Amino acid sequence: MKMVSQTKTKNAFSKNWCKSDNFRTPRISIILVSILLGLAFGLLLITDLQAMPPHPDLLKRIKNGQQAMPSYLKNRTELLKKGIDTPGDLLTKRTDGLAKTNISGSINILTILVDFSDQVAQVMPIFYDTLVYIDVSGSVVNYYKEVSYNTLLITTIDLPSTLGWQRAPQTLLYYADGEYGLGGYPQNAQKLVEDAVDAIDPFVDFSLYDNDLDGYVDGLIVVHAGQGAEYTGDVNDIWSHKWGIAPRLKDGVYVYTYSMEPEYWITPGDMTCGVYCHELGHVFGLPDLYDTDYSSEGIGKWSLMASGSWNGSLGNSPAHLDAWSKVQLGFVTPDVITVDQFDVSIPAIENSQAIYKLWTNGSPASEYFLVANRQQTGYDTYLPGSGILIWHIDDSQSNNDNEWWPGCGWSIHYEVALVQADNQWHMEHAINQGDSGDPYPGTSNNRTIDGTSSPSSNSYGGIETNVSVTNISNSGTNMTADLGVGVPQEVNEEKYIIPDMAVLRQNFPNPFNDRTLIRFKINSLAKVEIDVFDINGRRVKTLLTEDMEPGIYKISWNGISDNGEKVGTGIYFCRLSIDHNNIYRKMLYLK
Repeated sequence: MKMVSQTKTKNAFSKNWCKSDNFRTPRISIILVSILLGLAFGLLLITDLQAMPPHPDLLKRIKNGQQAMPSYLKNRTELLKKGIDTPGDLLTKRTDGLAKTNISGSINILTILVDFSDQVAQVMPIFYDTLVYIDVSGSVVNYYKEVSYNTLLITTIDLPSTLGWQRAPQTLLYYADGEYGLGGYPQNAQKLVEDAVDAIDPFVDFSLYDNDLDGYVDGLIVVHAGQGAEYTGDVNDIWSHKWGIAPRLKDGVYVYTYSMEPEYWITPGDMTCGVYCHELGHVFGLPDLYDTDYSSEGIGKWSLMASGSWNGSLGNSPAHLDAWSKVQLGFVTPDVITVDQFDVSIPAIENSQAIYKLWTNGSPASEYFLVANRQQTGYDTYLPGSGILIWHIDDSQSNNDNEWWPGCGWSIHYEVALVQADNQWHMEHAINQGDSGDPYPGTSNNRTIDGTSSPSSNSYGGIETNVSVTNISNSGTNMTADLGVGVPQEVNEEKYIIPDMAVLRQNFPNPFNDRTLIRFKINSLAKVEIDVFDINGRRVKTLLTEDMEPGIYKISWNGISDNGEKVGTGIYFCRLSIDHNNIYRKMLYLK
């Protein structure tokens, strides 16, 4: 079990202290426990449990004292230990369906509907044909088509309306067992899945759902009659989750991992795609990116794999995957910045595959930043804000349970963290699940992140990375910014000259130590900007921004930066920009 400083008391919903480096223990392993179940099974392994985050209304009721905290939230680690006592995989240490491969093409996913004598289904099976497989707004297939840029199609051989509801041999009360279906085998959801698989076996060829031909069913959705405990908080409802059973051989393939979701939320027929999409994210190999010990909010409403699965009305418009998750599934290959670039176009990621990866000198590392433009459109309509999102990634971490902010020890932090432009760290402090101050420029009008800004682009260890994202434009479907990694462009003057639009002369004198004159010519009416950048690609001075008539002009620079300080000795670049076309000249300042 993860521990914290012995001098602090942990609050599951808000706190103002860091988890101690000294008392950290390893994350619960994917293989939680090995047990001997007799000669028939020998030493067996089981897969990790991953669950849907609780609905915000449930958390609100708990915070307001209207409902006791569910034991699932208080004792999640203990429940995992109790629940993982059923046979695991005899043959392999395979952990997750199609885990972290490039997910593309048509993928067959099987959906089984199961009800109980004490909870009879009220929704017609054809409803789930539409919810999961029909390409209409608000369906699982439609969601994954949008977030994958039409590269992934969820399909099936057996529609739910063809198979109908299967009656479980035990009651819902039996399987839930007062522990959300996550208690000890056999009175839990694992046994329910085994019973459902056996019931449907005569009617389904399970081998048709082994998409990658590795001997395992890749995607199994089990829909149970009744409501989901992640909304009701009722111990006798089942909490939606992704888990595994003892591998069951059917039609020459093993049924192993599954996801489980409810029939409806409040009234029959109100089920939405959010929970189904979230759990399929686990089937595809993605982790939970909310804080599963509930001491913080992880990345909140900004990702399907966190609270964004609830966006819209009861999750009918779940957030897109965060930038890291899109890269993990192969939906986007990031553009690795290896030299400083100016006026980089960053179109909205909802309709483009623009993600930029930045780290020191453009070198590969487990720690790095991802930059993407998120707008309130499509399934992202209900995001808490819009603009450039800057993600701080550390692939050496394994989850988002360990919140971090400046002043915390460097060794524990989120795997996927959102750098919040307003520097308030609201999600880490469990104040909210994201707001309009998080993106750049956002409500704080922050247009710069670098080694000296707040928040900064320094590593978790406090080391300057030379990463910078500056001159960030206003939020829009196509944004621009200067992206730096500490490697200046080699300026080939001829390459950048655009004689039909403008001419930028070499400054004089050059080198200079007091003042230099910059001459330029504009050939047509245009908006002109002249800036000075240092060798690390950071803008130090804006000399001019205005609409100009055709003509010959001159402007001077005295080596003073925008913040009123004298710049240091070194190489600088003068850039003339017209409609995102640039001319550069190298200047040498001697202090």
